Order: sequence, then C-alpha cells, then structure tokens
Amino acid sequence: MTTLLSTLNILALASLLAAAAAGLGAILVGLGRGSAIATATVEGPSSVTGPGATSSVRRVTGMGVLAGFALLLAGLAVRAILAGHAPWSNLHEFSLAFAAALLGTYLLLARSAPIDGLAPFAALLGAGLVVFALGLDDRIDPLVPALQNPLLLTIHVGTAALAYAISGIAFLAAAAEIGQVRSRDRIPLLPSAAVTRAVGHRAVLLAFPILTIAIVLGSVWANLAWRSYWSNDPKELAAAATWLVFGAYLHVAGRRDRWERIAPWLIVLGFAGVLFTYIGAGLFFVGEHSYAAP
Repeated sequence: MTTLLSTLNILALASLLAAAAAGLGAILVGLGRGSAIATATVEGPSSVTGPGATSSVRRVTGMGVLAGFALLLAGLAVRAILAGHAPWSNLHEFSLAFAAALLGTYLLLARSAPIDGLAPFAALLGAGLVVFALGLDDRIDPLVPALQNPLLLTIHVGTAALAYAISGIAFLAAAAEIGQVRSRDRIPLLPSAAVTRAVGHRAVLLAFPILTIAIVLGSVWANLAWRSYWSNDPKELAAAATWLVFGAYLHVAGRRDRWERIAPWLIVLGFAGVLFTYIGAGLFFVGEHSYAAP
C-alpha cells in the first residue's frame, strides 16, 4: 500500500508539472512575441497564438489540474482507510490535503468565473506542496495522545487545510491582478484585472469565516488537550496574525480611495502568513504544534 500511495502522489506531481509547463510556456511565448492585448473582457483575454492554440493550452492545463486533483484525492482516501482516521494528522498528510484542497477550490471557482489562465499557477503551487510532502516522513504512525480526538482532528485540521487552500487561490488571483494592472491587461492568457479582483475577493470571503472556525476549534481542542484555550504557541500567534491581515483586507477591499490599491497586496501578505503558519511556525519554532522534534 505504501508503494501505491507513493505512485499516486508521483503521478499527481507529474500531471501538475505538465499542466504548469504547458500553461506557463504559452504565457512566455505570448510575451516573447510581443503580445499586446488591448482589452480583456469578462470572458478572458485572447492570445497571440490564436483561438485554437489558446483553447488547446487551456484544455491541457485544465486536464492536468483535474488529473492531479483526482490522484491526490485517491491517495488521501486510501491513506484514510489505512490509518483509520482523517488523512491529515502529520505534516506530510496535511501538505497533500492542502494541495488537493487547493486544486479542488480552483476547479470549483473555475466553474463560475473565467479563470482558466490561473490553472498553470494553481498547478505549480499544488506541485510545490506535493514536492514538499514527498520530502517528509510518510509513515502511518499511531496518533499521539493530543491528536486522539477523531472529530476535532477531522473538522479542525480539515477546515484549516480548506482555509489555506482557498487563500492560496485568492493569492494567485491577487498576484495576477497586480500583474494585469501594471501591464494594462496585456499579459496573454491571464484573466483580466477585473476578473482576478472579483475572484480574489470571493475567495477571501470564503476563506475568512472558515479560518475563523478553524482557529476557534483549535482553541477548544487546545483546552481539551492541554487545559488552556490559548498558550501563545507560535502557530497560534501566526494564525491570529494571518486572520488579522485578511480582516484588514476585508476592511479596505470595498473602499474607493488610495487604500483600495493595497487590497491585493494584503491578500499576498495574508497568504505569506498562511505559509508561515503552515511551515515556519511548526518547523522552526518550539511549541505545542512543533513538527521539528523527532
């Protein structure tokens, strides 16, 4: 079964890398040919390579993302069966769940918004998470005492992974918005600045309450496990700081003054906080959530 799990993860990584290479290659070719997209409608900008080529690239990247998502989901399902609990009890499992949730979020949002141009970036970010997971211990060990609460393990950690994933798509949309604003919507294949702003905002509106629930449930679980709702643990502090950044974004997102321009940058900063909470606070600082200890 370990071989099966490794195979599924490697196949997912290959699919995601292929999707990222196809999409990013098309963007670079468009830029290299001096593409000048004067306008970008809600349906998405055109490409210098022509409608047929654009459609082919989007189909390949979309299929790659879908295949990567399906393979990761299958691996997580097998792991859950083998472990007998939700498959996100350690950093290896959480990273794979994060990647799967990220791709699933992209696919869901792409059904209602023309964001095909973000597919290669979602694939690249998902591939990075898979690579990180493959470098970690993938053993299925018994749960440590603090984690022996199947309900909270499923809901608290699951909501955290989902909030992180949605904020990841918000980050990709915000980065694309920044690029398209500076280029006046001339980056080939990417959605327009207006589309990316709308998608980024929608993603934060989804991520913020889910992150709030994850933090509250984490506090409840901390009290059950360690007899304290809050212990100034590095991961707790990082999560709270990230929550404040996204709250600040929601405060300025609807403004129509100079503060409006920093809105996408706050999303970028918020996702940086997510990454620090996810990796830095657990790996590099000693605390109750530390993964650094052997």
